[in-house]
Amino acid sequence: MTSRLATRIGALDLPNPVICGSGGPVMTEAGIRAALAAGAAGVIAKSVNERPEAAAQLDRADYVFLDPAGAPAASGPSLFNRSGLQQRAAAEWFTAVAALDREAARRQRFVAASIVYAGEDGAVAIAALARRAGIRVFELNVGAPHAAEAAAGAITQESDPARLQHLVAAVRAETGGMQLWVKLTGLSGNLPALAAAAAQGGADAVCMMGRFMAMVPDLETLAPALGTAAAYGGGWALPIVCRFLAQSRRAVPPGFPLLGTNGVRSGLDVARMVLAGASAVETLSPVMQSGFGALGAMVAELEAWLTRRDLRVADLVGRAADSMQAYAAQPPSPDRWRAFVPPETLG
Repeated sequence: MTSRLATRIGALDLPNPVICGSGGPVMTEAGIRAALAAGAAGVIAKSVNERPEAAAQLDRADYVFLDPAGAPAASGPSLFNRSGLQQRAAAEWFTAVAALDREAARRQRFVAASIVYAGEDGAVAIAALARRAGIRVFELNVGAPHAAEAAAGAITQESDPARLQHLVAAVRAETGGMQLWVKLTGLSGNLPALAAAAAQGGADAVCMMGRFMAMVPDLETLAPALGTAAAYGGGWALPIVCRFLAQSRRAVPPGFPLLGTNGVRSGLDVARMVLAGASAVETLSPVMQSGFGALGAMVAELEAWLTRRDLRVADLVGRAADSMQAYAAQPPSPDRWRAFVPPETLG
């Protein structure tokens, strides 16, 4: 691995920009070690919160891939699922995560603690547990898409900038010496304002964006796939995330780190998110589909592309975002529309 891949998030130097996101594959110590061994620069360990209802939801979790036509399949480009949280007690789990983080630090990598937010008091208390355990990175996820479908109060999704700034400031007060990352919802049109609010509250980085909620009618059973609405993500979401990364880059202070998630399926997708403003990406669906080797494959593909172009990740962050223009800045092309209509339209 070369310095072409190196990136930086706040005070954290990483050997590459590929991070394994939180989820079932990293529910155990063995899974976390496998992600790191495959080449990930870091792992966001499976999330916890203070509500037993959120942990109990894990027993009702279910998953299905969707093929390119949107039908349930054994494998496909999109993931549709409902999930729950880590069922181990937060203090016990964080002790294990801290030990793994110490191991990872010897190779310039990290293992982060994560909470899917339910309430401010719980977030503050769990952040304090992570700090006492000695974990270096704490991710506060305020954007879990399942909030609308989970048991009442089990999960909260925050989309108000003022409330978010207050929450982040409260958690920041309990995370002295740690990196505090805030993961935002994809179910909001005001992501730039939320990113700015998180930065003002004291976050060290912002990750965007959570998946969307959807319902997939199954044409075989004539019922909803999985029987419920569920979270929906796939490669199709990457351009949407890139737009919000580019817009948020303009809303946060210069140099403030952004991370991208939702839609990354390859090393070239990592490059696209970096160009849109991400210093690193979080990815998990490819691991669920193909195993932990998907992480190493992404890193290798990205490195090969950088080498061919004689480029470095650090020089590419936000390059496309910074050259994105408004519609009104484009040169006139009065008849361009004619190339994109059927002949009958033109008579």
